[in-house]
Amino acid sequence: MMEFTIFVQKWQLYSAHRAVLSGVFWLTLWHLFTSSNGATKEEERRALLQLKDSLNYPNGSALVNLWVGNDFCAWVGIACGGNLQVIGISVSSERQLGLGIWFPNATLLSHFENLESLYLYDNYISSWIMPEALCRMSNLKVLDLSSNPLNGDIIHQTRSLPSLEELYLSSIYPNHAIPALSALCELKNLRVLDLSNNTIIDENAPPCLLRNLSSLETLDLSRNHLSNSPRTLAGKSYVFPALCSLRNLKELDLSDNFLDDNSIPSCLFNNGSLLKSLDISLNNLKNSSKLYTGICRLQKLKTLSLYGNLIQGGIHPCLSKMTSLVSLDLSFNLFQGNFPSFIFCNLTSLVALFISDNKFDGTLSLATFANLSNLRYIDLSNNDFMVNTESPSWLPSFQLISLKLRNCRINNDQGRVVPSFISHQTSIEVVYLPYNALQGALPSWLLYNTTVAVLSLRGNSFSGGIPLSSGFATSSLEILDISDNRLSGQLSSTIGNSFPELYYLNTSSNAFKGEIPSSYGNLTKLEVLDLSNNFLHGKIPINLRQNHTSLAQLILSGNNFHEETMPSFSNMSNLAYLHLQNVGFSGTITGSLINLPILMFLDMSQNNLSGSIPDRFHTFPKLVIILLSRNQFHGTIPISLCQMQKLHVLDLSANSLSGVIPSCLNNVTSWKKESELLPPSLIWLSTSYVNYRLKVPLTTKGNSRVYEGTPLSFMTGLDLSVNQLTDKIPSQLGELTALYSLNLSFNILADHIPKSFSTMAKIESLDLSHNNLVGSIPPEIVQLHFISTFNVSFNNLSGSIPFENNFRTFDESSYRGNKGLCGMPLHTACTPPNNMPPQQDEEEDRPGIAESDFFFFSCIAVSYVVGFWVVILPLLVSMNWRRKHYAVVDSCIYICCNKFSGFLTRIKDCC
Repeated sequence: MMEFTIFVQKWQLYSAHRAVLSGVFWLTLWHLFTSSNGATKEEERRALLQLKDSLNYPNGSALVNLWVGNDFCAWVGIACGGNLQVIGISVSSERQLGLGIWFPNATLLSHFENLESLYLYDNYISSWIMPEALCRMSNLKVLDLSSNPLNGDIIHQTRSLPSLEELYLSSIYPNHAIPALSALCELKNLRVLDLSNNTIIDENAPPCLLRNLSSLETLDLSRNHLSNSPRTLAGKSYVFPALCSLRNLKELDLSDNFLDDNSIPSCLFNNGSLLKSLDISLNNLKNSSKLYTGICRLQKLKTLSLYGNLIQGGIHPCLSKMTSLVSLDLSFNLFQGNFPSFIFCNLTSLVALFISDNKFDGTLSLATFANLSNLRYIDLSNNDFMVNTESPSWLPSFQLISLKLRNCRINNDQGRVVPSFISHQTSIEVVYLPYNALQGALPSWLLYNTTVAVLSLRGNSFSGGIPLSSGFATSSLEILDISDNRLSGQLSSTIGNSFPELYYLNTSSNAFKGEIPSSYGNLTKLEVLDLSNNFLHGKIPINLRQNHTSLAQLILSGNNFHEETMPSFSNMSNLAYLHLQNVGFSGTITGSLINLPILMFLDMSQNNLSGSIPDRFHTFPKLVIILLSRNQFHGTIPISLCQMQKLHVLDLSANSLSGVIPSCLNNVTSWKKESELLPPSLIWLSTSYVNYRLKVPLTTKGNSRVYEGTPLSFMTGLDLSVNQLTDKIPSQLGELTALYSLNLSFNILADHIPKSFSTMAKIESLDLSHNNLVGSIPPEIVQLHFISTFNVSFNNLSGSIPFENNFRTFDESSYRGNKGLCGMPLHTACTPPNNMPPQQDEEEDRPGIAESDFFFFSCIAVSYVVGFWVVILPLLVSMNWRRKHYAVVDSCIYICCNKFSGFLTRIKDCC
């Protein structure tokens, strides 16, 4: 018993010691873990700061105010896992253009051992420093290096990332990096590969690229140069045969290539295919039953896009059997005939249907789609059919999100009314019904719908005013376009309360009158306001032109404000576009534009503004378009305009400016080197609404037209016509090699046409007419290969007209009023060089000094003086000579008197 008691005591003592030892053991492990984790966190924080410094080398400022503090997990673009270690880094489009190429150090990234995703899109990356460190990133699954000038080495180094599952190499440049894609053949775990927007052609794609990537599920080859044409490749095509080996492929994008009906291999359409998404839009597909038959075999296909091809005829009936289809896009083709409604009756899974911009005709009843309960998006715009929504009587089973029926002749035989079924759509957000000749009053139930965010009724025949809300109802509209109708009356004074969410409002081209209510200035979210081409008058509310922080575009052109003093626009931090054309403003504009830090576009043309051109436009750092034509400005052109490096368009025409053209205009960088006027995000102010887009009226090629979209983004022009500018044309203007339009007509410019004009490589329109230019047209000017408008009429030019290249297209109207010009296209022939008289004869024909008027009158004066003194001088010197002279004179007088007396006697005898 004693021994058992001793055993128990020893066991208890052992247990207590074991518990203490166990506690010490676990505490030690926890200390080691936390200290290690703390060291790792600090190491990762320092690595991130070094990455930021590398990104900004030598003097950038990206992320300087965003990556601050010790909690790097809260920094922008950084994602952390449960152990507070970095698992995701997103540093896209951060490196500034002027810093040049970036060579990131791969050892900085190797500190993030748990990193799973790395996004370095659009950062001017060329290659890694210390690329061998990439092999330590064994957990990296997602890598995005798109839109970078990658060299071949950086692509080769991706093979050291064995866990990579998603790789994005869209828009890589230069082209010589494409052959390096063979390194991707070793990435056996790759599931997503994006090679879009490169210059990949069939024969420069590595043969192993797709054949080895058996795990690939998503492949994007869009916007390349693929054709799979045996005629051009002699049968050498590595891309398309390899597609058939991708048994797990679910999403394939071949859009925007050079494919035709026979380019896509039939093996893609086998019955066992897993394809769920196929995009072959923007190619050269026409109408091949083989293609249709193949597509219809893809029973698991959910998304099909044939957008922007040349497909003719009708929709193939086999599409009615593709019951898994969720999205079908057949827009922008040449489909024609009656719309085959029966095809869509069985497509009950359909969510999105786009058939806009085709040639379907007849009548389409929306009741056709009544049983498609999953339908959310419909776009039937721009066809030749008439859309009927009112008969037969029907009740839709769907709840739309977006309805687009532009130019569809809606209910032409039903009173042209707004589709009534929209009032039963409880989830609808976009209603797009422009150009349908709809009439009547604006439907208040549509304006004050609680779900509609985008409403376009432009280009119809609505009349009356904007209806008031019933009770205290407010609209949820964010975009409202009721322009180009027959609306009239006063603008609503309660709009600030009725439409509090508006950021786009367009009521232009109607018949609204009266003053602009001050409540428009209370729309605190408003970004674009277009009230142009109405009959508004009075004063512009002060809260609409001062201290309005959200307004980005203000368009008031074509009204009748007629303010004697130019109102001031100040402290508008977001105002980029100010349109004040033809509004009746008078006075000077000095001091009227204050603290507009991002002003990009200014149009004050066709007013009565006077004084001199302000000398402070260069203080607006983002100003790129200045239109001040058809005013009464005088004085000289400010030299400070030469400091505006980003200036794209300057129009000072039809004023009273004098003096010379500044020779320093060649300092404007954007006129010497082609650059985008605006990024697409500003040219297209909204991706969801096509009319929410910047439009600029410009005069080029002798015509006034509205520029928008891509043509506007690269437009450059200088118009100084119809002024009183003198002296010669500066030869420095020839250095403006990125200028598209130059108009110096109707001035008093003299001297020769500068030969340097032949270097204006981009010039399309050149007008020097109605000046006092002399000399010949420089023959080098035929090197202007893009010129389409040329006018030097009504000057004093002479010599032969250059008649080569594009100058063969200009008729005699470009040269009339120059008596010295000859040759085609004029009817005055030039004298051939071999028939010209010798140089010495030409010299003889010139009037000499003996034939001048000065010589003639000088001779008369000298003869008179000499003759006078020849007679008088001897009489003064010799008395004998005087006696003889007087005797001769007396004798002459006597003889004359006798003869005259005898003549009188004979006359008397005759009488």
